[in-house]
Amino acid sequence: MKNKEILIHLHMPKTAGTTLKYIIGKNIDRNSNFHVYKADPERDAILKQLTKKNVACIQGHFPFGVHHYFSSPSTYITMLREPAERIISEYYFIRSIRTHDQFEKVMNMSLEEYHNQNEHMNLQTRLISGYLGDQLTTAHLEQAKQHIENYFSVVGLTEMFDQSLYLMKKFFNWQTIDYRKQNITKNKPQIHQLPKKTIESIKENNQLDNELYHFSKLRLLKQLNSFFR
Repeated sequence: MKNKEILIHLHMPKTAGTTLKYIIGKNIDRNSNFHVYKADPERDAILKQLTKKNVACIQGHFPFGVHHYFSSPSTYITMLREPAERIISEYYFIRSIRTHDQFEKVMNMSLEEYHNQNEHMNLQTRLISGYLGDQLTTAHLEQAKQHIENYFSVVGLTEMFDQSLYLMKKFFNWQTIDYRKQNITKNKPQIHQLPKKTIESIKENNQLDNELYHFSKLRLLKQLNSFFR
């Protein structure tokens, strides 16, 4: 990464992104490291204000496209997670946090009801493609893949977290990648403890995310292999 590039951390929910955010905070001056965890239109207003500041890094739950606000060059990073594991973690995480803005709503839902809502399907493809409409298609999956190839220095995987960090350290010349796990979902059952029918249904609803995950895994492995040659 060039020194003047803005690092954009597209913080994918429940993928170890909070731990990554903590690591980034140890390597980038906090005065130029900005967190943007608001929905539009407030997010739009915040990003417009940031164009007037000295920005080295932006982190938050936002879709692809933040780089359009800035004239300086930028690069993205994110973490992806096996889709069923991510959704299960997200569901139980929200139910464990009374201050979460979705707590009351999700407490009145079963896991089946939660994962069958359109807004919770293929979230990883949705955010990386930048498409926030109702129905995702394979065209949006292809758009997400193109964004990864053209704009993302590293797309890490929760299941390969240490290897992903190693790659980021190499790309961005980070001084330290020591960490303690942050924001862990408590009282979450293991995936094998849930009904097989439920897991199959989640996977069926998230086929685009599953393909994006495996696409990103192959890319990550190729990048890692290039450093070990």
